[in-house]
Amino acid sequence: MASKVLQNLKRFSTCDIGDALVKLKHPYGGFLDGLKMFSPEPGTSIYGPAVTVKMVETKSPEATPSMHFADANKEGHVMYIQQPKGLPSACWGGLMSTRAQKLGALGVIIDGRMRDTQEHRDISFPVFARGTSVLGSNSFTRASEINVPLQFRGDLWIHPSDMMVGDENGVVVVPSSLMEQVVELCQERYEIDEKTFAALRAGRTDTTSGVRYKRYVSKQHSLPAAYYRGGTSRAVVFNQSHLPPRPQWDNIFRGVIGSPDSYGRQLDGLGGGISSLSKVCVVGRSTHPDADVDYTFASLGVKNTDVDYSSNCGNMISAIGPFAIDQKLVSPQTPDSATVRIHNTNTGKIITATFPVVDGEAASSGDFAIDGVSGTAARIQLDFVNPAGSVTGKMLPTGNATDEFDGVQATCIDVANPCVFVQAKELGVRGDLTPDEITSHPDLLKRLDSIRRQAGVKMGIAKSTDTVPGSIPKICMVSAPKPNEKEPVDLLVRAISVGQPHKAVPITVALAVSSAARVAGSTVEAATSKSPATEAGTTIGHASGNLLVGAQFDKNELVAATVFRTARRLFDGKIYWKS
Repeated sequence: MASKVLQNLKRFSTCDIGDALVKLKHPYGGFLDGLKMFSPEPGTSIYGPAVTVKMVETKSPEATPSMHFADANKEGHVMYIQQPKGLPSACWGGLMSTRAQKLGALGVIIDGRMRDTQEHRDISFPVFARGTSVLGSNSFTRASEINVPLQFRGDLWIHPSDMMVGDENGVVVVPSSLMEQVVELCQERYEIDEKTFAALRAGRTDTTSGVRYKRYVSKQHSLPAAYYRGGTSRAVVFNQSHLPPRPQWDNIFRGVIGSPDSYGRQLDGLGGGISSLSKVCVVGRSTHPDADVDYTFASLGVKNTDVDYSSNCGNMISAIGPFAIDQKLVSPQTPDSATVRIHNTNTGKIITATFPVVDGEAASSGDFAIDGVSGTAARIQLDFVNPAGSVTGKMLPTGNATDEFDGVQATCIDVANPCVFVQAKELGVRGDLTPDEITSHPDLLKRLDSIRRQAGVKMGIAKSTDTVPGSIPKICMVSAPKPNEKEPVDLLVRAISVGQPHKAVPITVALAVSSAARVAGSTVEAATSKSPATEAGTTIGHASGNLLVGAQFDKNELVAATVFRTARRLFDGKIYWKS
């Protein structure tokens, strides 16, 4: 951590820092509620990176560190100890402070109890804790792990090397990734407060004097990012190494996409006001032995603050391989082509992308076209491996080919993403409705969402209808193809994604359709033509054209599926968002 940034931070109190963290929307402003200073005396402040210690009850089967945890103290650091809640004993005493001070530690912060208060004060060693005890630790608690992330409350975590700050007001923790922004905001607040104090001392209390009471003015934040079209979707794509810890992602993603937007346009961000354009992807080096990269997908609400990680986006997968090559996360296997094995962290499934490269970058130009996207581009082959049971672990989560919700027969299936299929005719509508016609229908979307939520509960995705995620299960209307279709298809599908009619069809839904068509007695099987449009797979008619899914089955269960898409990098550089 840069010494200059740390020295600048030391100019500010925990109150200043907490206000800045609130402005940055860090959980709870980084405030470790309930911890207070017991030693030495008011007026003391400590600032130092954390050495974390997890305590457990003495009888716990968890492992014991090879060293006494007090010996893990480091020069210039602050030890943070988390003790199990409700124990009557202390986990820190005077002997430990003496050892920590000898090792150069700046202080200790305990989410738990301490004892020997005067002994700490006698050596002027800073100790912050939740409370005190007369009991020692041996019979009650012991260390289990050192330098591991520890959850204080909700989304507020303390990671090793996060900056711990304590003074007579309390304790805050500053993520290392936010240090510079915190210092900037504290400085801006300091300058505003100085002007405010001067105005108050002069007897001025109006805001027309140029003094801005309690008002933050801050510059924008930025991170490296790229913007890609993948299939019929677009998304901001981040290299995970450029992002701060996971708890901070949601606020960043909302800022760059422009959510929530009460006008439904996301004009202040890179979203497009519809679900297929309100997306963020994160790509990093893989944690899976059978993959080259990890890919995490986030779907963002347009008018609300939802950031949903519960599903995968099949269209954006087509951009992940090219991004990995363009970012040098993976090297092409030959001068002309690349294959990237992608581990989708949302579902745990593996997808392989194969595509041409030119001069070490993913090719963009080509002669392949997909319905829903104008023009042609380089073809990307996506191979989905064992996509069944992506969330629920079962292809048929309810165990039935059909279930009934609100008097409508529905097939619940989990392939690539959990989906629910109902026949359009059972809802009294045509199967070839346009997205605009679906949106303008007086109650169709409401009825579909009611069915979707009930199905989500029966599929085991949520315990109640009001906690079913917005992105899964997807719900779709299916119908038999019309005799006068311009091109032969096996069935018509109208998909609803995050409450909005999809202008094409999500790739994950297409895989689910292909599987459901093989389930005897399902709503999809009943709507599927008995004369296949092609022997190569299932041809799906959607609102923008057709999509062919090539599939391999083993006893009617999908074991592999192939689709072809296109993708293109639209820009890369820095992306900006405001607090």
